[in-house]
Amino acid sequence: MRRYLLIVGVLAMLLSVSQPVVADGPGTYLAAFLEVDGGTRQMGMGGAFTGMGDDAMTIYYNPAGLRFLKGSEVHVSGSSWPAGLSYQHMAYGFRHSVVPGYFGISWTIMQMGPFTEKTEYYDPESEFGIGTLENVDAGDMAFGGSYAWEFADGFSVGGTFKWYHLAMADAFSEGICGDIGVLYDTRFRNLRVGAAVQNLGPSNRWSGTGIGTGFGDEYPMPTVYRAGASIRVFDIVTHRLSVAADYKRPRSGDNQLHFGGEYTFNKGRMFAYGRAGYRYGYDEEGMTLGLGFKFPNSSESDIRLDYAFVDMKNLKDVNRFSLAFMF
Repeated sequence: MRRYLLIVGVLAMLLSVSQPVVADGPGTYLAAFLEVDGGTRQMGMGGAFTGMGDDAMTIYYNPAGLRFLKGSEVHVSGSSWPAGLSYQHMAYGFRHSVVPGYFGISWTIMQMGPFTEKTEYYDPESEFGIGTLENVDAGDMAFGGSYAWEFADGFSVGGTFKWYHLAMADAFSEGICGDIGVLYDTRFRNLRVGAAVQNLGPSNRWSGTGIGTGFGDEYPMPTVYRAGASIRVFDIVTHRLSVAADYKRPRSGDNQLHFGGEYTFNKGRMFAYGRAGYRYGYDEEGMTLGLGFKFPNSSESDIRLDYAFVDMKNLKDVNRFSLAFMF
């Protein structure tokens, strides 16, 4: 009974510290790229992964999920988005032979191709290009270290400490933030329930530009609360089906729901995966689909290839690809 009371207490704590006092609209907070869900397998399932946590990309959803790694894993995922944006998510999860617990390292990169800088005096009809400056680049990155520990039977906690760097032309901003999560495995049909708070950190401002531009103002971090659950519906010899659902509340105050499922077929060490999901509460995201294949690379290691498609409705659809090594 004490264990269950502890679980409820921790989940309530995560909920209470994550609720924004004021719902800020998009563009009114810093480092928004940290809100983008990582992982190709996960996106094929609609991004419903907070309560699943069984590969290294769980770092981007719930660091407590590192507890369920069966070995060491390296994941590299990339995708191209509308407006010339590209995202790369990398994660390494492992268990140390001496130090107890589970560890993770993550690296996130968002890049935007060169674009022409313009001022408020820009006149597109002028043959002289008045107000047009030079071509500039923009990009963000974050590096994180994670740790998870099972401190009670089936109950794990985890955290991630992140350093981020933002750049746009000559302006830049850098700082720190963190994630904290919990995950409970009921031992019944792999039913797991989890919750996490992401991007907790102090407000920050842009440097390298004049305060008169508005860039000198302080902006809060894009704190996100998420909770989810997953369950294995059936597991019969070579066939397996798992379903998951997530609730996500970003700083904007929007209520977002993620639903997904993964079907697995295996023959020996050869695995094939089919995935589908839906993302509700987004302006431009909806249905997701995914495929994956895992095969042995050696007697003690495997390689997994994943692909995910995201329907962006009125925008250009997003395709994600990833490569993972398990050893």
